[in-house]
Amino acid sequence: MANHTLIPLMTIDIALPIQAFRFEYTLVGRSDLSFIREFILRLLKVGNMSSTQLAKFLGLTEKEISIAVSQLVSLNEISLDNEGNIQLTSEAHNYFDGPSDSRPKITKLFEGTSTFKFDLLSFGLIRSDDKISTPLNAIRLSPETEKLSNSVSYAKSAFLRNYIDIFEEESINFEGVNDIRKVELYKLSDVRKNKDYNVKFSITFSLDTERNSIERHSDSRFFEIDEIQKNFNEVLLNSFSASNVQDIISALDSLEENELLGCFTPDGVDLTALAVLAIKRIDPSSGRSYFLGSPTYSANWNKLSTILNKFLKDSKSTVSCTWLAPSDRFWLMSNQSFSRVAELINSTKGFRTQLYVPVAGSKDKHQELLWKKALGPMKDKAIKVSEGFLGGSVEVISVPGVVSMLCFYLQNPGESVSIPFGFITTDESDIDRIHQEFESYLQRYDTHMEKRNYGPLVRQYSQEENR
Repeated sequence: MANHTLIPLMTIDIALPIQAFRFEYTLVGRSDLSFIREFILRLLKVGNMSSTQLAKFLGLTEKEISIAVSQLVSLNEISLDNEGNIQLTSEAHNYFDGPSDSRPKITKLFEGTSTFKFDLLSFGLIRSDDKISTPLNAIRLSPETEKLSNSVSYAKSAFLRNYIDIFEEESINFEGVNDIRKVELYKLSDVRKNKDYNVKFSITFSLDTERNSIERHSDSRFFEIDEIQKNFNEVLLNSFSASNVQDIISALDSLEENELLGCFTPDGVDLTALAVLAIKRIDPSSGRSYFLGSPTYSANWNKLSTILNKFLKDSKSTVSCTWLAPSDRFWLMSNQSFSRVAELINSTKGFRTQLYVPVAGSKDKHQELLWKKALGPMKDKAIKVSEGFLGGSVEVISVPGVVSMLCFYLQNPGESVSIPFGFITTDESDIDRIHQEFESYLQRYDTHMEKRNYGPLVRQYSQEENR
């Protein structure tokens, strides 16, 4: 795959649920000794010595060596024979791992309390440098109910299996222990659930032009974990929609978009032909330029931004921008796409942007709630509209007299995610026709005989209503 040409289509952020757990434990380890204590024992391992000889080797006074010897006698590490020579006790001999080991170490208990985070799917360690994030604008993975309810037991098992690796990964050290792999767990006193978090990572879906297929990839280590991949595949399967190929063909036909229509065959869509058209970019006969992938990808977004900035540089008036969101589950499901929407909606460069979000009907409270969560601080600027414009799977960004960008989200049979593609036009008559078609759509009635413009997503209450 490294030699294949990959064209990025869509990036989706994944929110991985994690929990923090507080562990109380006791370890047994071999600890280094203080300098004087160690060297007295090392000298006596070579052979018995008198206090005078020890003082001479270590450069100590008779008083200093007397204090040191008294301390080691009280610890039962040395003893004096009838002639006053000092020797190691059998206990001190055990401080040396073998005849060739010149450094003594004592067995010591270490008590510790640490908080570690684990993901709730594989119960792998979440590192300290993994960025904790909110689950907004991301597909949330869902742990099994049994794992969620028994997370403490799973975390305990994960710790018992991997505590050495966990200590190494988190750079947890114990005084006097140079080799963390030589400590052993003596007792796990307590494990308590602390708090819930999320970490995010991104998966990019790209078109492999040589294989004519959609591939996925990610730089995140989480992407390689089997349990996480399995859970994400289930999300994709549950999100799978029926093919909308015929709806998009009808929409392209109504727009007289012959170049894009030429990429469709009786069997569906020729992805390689779409890629070739996007590379060619401009159709001289219509003035439309083509793109493949989400409008919020840098190459596509920069093309739109260049046109808008050039117009604003030459104009001092405020212009109205219409942005219609598509009926696509994965739209706005990444920090990149969210920031692009916020960039245009919150712009102070002479824009007045109206964001239209599709819902099934004026009483569609479920979709309203989803939009409010997805839009966050931008929800007050959104307008509900009946889904179905040009088949529903289309995104429109249009500034009258300046530019229109249309992106279609194709659900190809057998593909787990939609394929975004479309065109940008700066032809004024073309822009006006697209704008008028959308305005006309809003003025018509839905199946419940209501105007398709349902009003603000967040209702603005009057002072009287608040009372």
